[in-house]
Amino acid sequence: MRKLILDVDTGSDDAIAIMLAVLSGAFDLLGVTVCWGNRPVEACAQNTLQVLELLGSDVPVYQGCPEPMVRHLLPARHIPNDVSIIEDGVEYTIHPAAMPLPPARGHVQGKHAVSFLVETLMAAQEPVTLVAVGPPTNLGLAFRMEPRIRDHVAEVVFMGGAVDMGNVTPVAEANFFHDPEAAKIVLDSGVKVTCITLNATMASPFTLAEAGELEALGTASGAFAADLIRIRAEASRHLGWSDGTLEPVHDPLAIAYLLNPAVITDLRRQRCNIDISGGFADGMLIVEHRNENDRSVNTYVSYGSDCALYHRMVKEAMAKGPKA
Repeated sequence: MRKLILDVDTGSDDAIAIMLAVLSGAFDLLGVTVCWGNRPVEACAQNTLQVLELLGSDVPVYQGCPEPMVRHLLPARHIPNDVSIIEDGVEYTIHPAAMPLPPARGHVQGKHAVSFLVETLMAAQEPVTLVAVGPPTNLGLAFRMEPRIRDHVAEVVFMGGAVDMGNVTPVAEANFFHDPEAAKIVLDSGVKVTCITLNATMASPFTLAEAGELEALGTASGAFAADLIRIRAEASRHLGWSDGTLEPVHDPLAIAYLLNPAVITDLRRQRCNIDISGGFADGMLIVEHRNENDRSVNTYVSYGSDCALYHRMVKEAMAKGPKA
């Protein structure tokens, strides 16, 4: 089985990504590292523990960085925290501060996430795949702290970046925007990097009807995934992002890609960079569209996804969870 470390900032779509990774049975999940992002890192860590306990999983959780490596960028939207809006005293949020699950009984490990990453990778007898579905602060610091970990990494798969679109600014995706310096460190590290971008994730939204199909599976994981999709869709409606009838669920697509690369229908080998210049394009994923067949390039960018295959993979995994 592929050895995997999953780096998250657990909100709603991270939770479904965790469930897909665990329930697929396809990975030797060495640990889940947690970063700040959708919520403060402490809340993201507790959310992570709650999701794993729902599944009966004992995968260790390591709390990591509470801030970006260099600076916070100012989002170009006037809402409290990029993911929420308050109307008549009610918060509608893409990412709940606490998961609608029983409180976690377990605790995070005593070791910092970055230390865990460095020590685990340096000791690895075979290459490890890193999947980062939040701001890449933990990964950026690990590569900065010990550059030799690159020799022990099979691939880094980001849910991050966008080409000619954005969701925090007109040109920047949230995860890369929240820590563009860290993203740049990883992209420049020389390891194989695959970016599962908004271009791919936005092509495969879930409908409310499909949320109902997940709930009808009769598993706790299916019901929880359905709740999260509905929470996201309702918040999107109040935020003015959609009509609330369908909702992209970004992060699990990074896991789905590892399970079956065919879920990404348009993957291009392109040289990449991140804008960190301090201007309007801060956090933007910059891709070179020329020389796409250059075999010296180590970065891959996704532009499309197979909606039916992606949804089927999520449903099949959620059906394996504990009964509701």
